[in-house]
Amino acid sequence: MNNEDQDIESALRSLRPRPPGPGVVSAIGRDLDAPVAAASPRGVILRWSAGLSAAAACLLGFFLFGRPPVTAEPEYQLVRAEQPPASVDVFAPVRLEDGSFARPVRVRWSNETQWEDRRTNTRLIHYSPSEQFGLIPMETY
Repeated sequence: MNNEDQDIESALRSLRPRPPGPGVVSAIGRDLDAPVAAASPRGVILRWSAGLSAAAACLLGFFLFGRPPVTAEPEYQLVRAEQPPASVDVFAPVRLEDGSFARPVRVRWSNETQWEDRRTNTRLIHYSPSEQFGLIPMETY
């Protein structure tokens, strides 16, 4: 964190909100003091019918769309797993910054698994090649 960040953070910490103006306070007071209109019988009936129809729509939607469809899920079984031998490449030694020597080495390998569902005659093949590079320190006398 540098000084500019600390200056900005300290400026933000020192900020305080202003109190609301008198117009805002009087408008809120008027709205709170306003008399509540008496509910008409028609408004009560409309609100009840809207609530009941919303509840009925929710129940209908749950019964029509809420349940997952009944389908046969695939049942994959492992048929084959293979990992051929890794290939190792060894390169010429290199000199490091501290004056020591190291030998670069690259190792490549792959994994393959095959899954099969005999009911639907489908196959899933997962192939994952991998490569790793490293330095092996050498001692020279």
